[in-house]
Amino acid sequence: MMTILERIMAEAKKADTTALSCEERMALYNSRRGDLTGYDCPICRNKGFVFLMRDGYEYTMECECMEKRRGKWRLQKSGLQDMAERYRFETYEAKTSWQKSILAAAECFCEEREGWFYIGGQVGAGKTHICTAIANRLLLQGKGVRYMIWTEEATKLKALKTDDEGYEREINKWKTAEVLYIDDFLKTRNGALPTDGDINLAFEIINARYNNRALRTIFSGERGLNEIMELDEAMGSRIYQRCGKYKLKIGKGEGRNYRTREELEV
Repeated sequence: MMTILERIMAEAKKADTTALSCEERMALYNSRRGDLTGYDCPICRNKGFVFLMRDGYEYTMECECMEKRRGKWRLQKSGLQDMAERYRFETYEAKTSWQKSILAAAECFCEEREGWFYIGGQVGAGKTHICTAIANRLLLQGKGVRYMIWTEEATKLKALKTDDEGYEREINKWKTAEVLYIDDFLKTRNGALPTDGDINLAFEIINARYNNRALRTIFSGERGLNEIMELDEAMGSRIYQRCGKYKLKIGKGEGRNYRTREELEV
């Protein structure tokens, strides 16, 4: 398949640009439109690069729009595209002291070069919001992020247990993601305890990531980290160690559930 650059050069040969000056030839090359999508760039005209002349030599340079494009591609690949615009640090409600503490910890975490982040506790208190904001900030820093809804992906992975090749292919996505955000970690129906299969699956992913310090993991869930330790000490202790000071739990209390606050205030 012919690349954009190859196509432009082939078109230039057909057009016989030998009679043109260097500047005219560069202008002709730069006037050609590319086929990149997602952002309409007036500089490179969606080619992803521009033609330049320096010291008598013609060369191409990557257009500044490519960083924006890569950001969009990373966001699409992460699975967070629908939430990323709504759930940002700027839109996180931080009126109370506990909200301000969470926001400060999350922003500080984004400045770290390694480590994990865990937030558990009260339903509807903005845990997914703050974790999505973290993931979004790391995306903007150029990190590759994957979003995992535990209840959905755990079900898919357990269904693949009899297909060794398919199972390894799918679980490796979560084991090796540069940044992994696990939402509703170890959530079960009606508050039941996770099964041995759930615990084993979670440990397999977490242990693989624990053994590679370069990988960062973000967790949100209804269970506090002490509860995770009680379910499985080996798994919980790994999360505890990697999180360092970024272990948060939102206590239960009136007004802390955003989803029912209007009813509470009536």
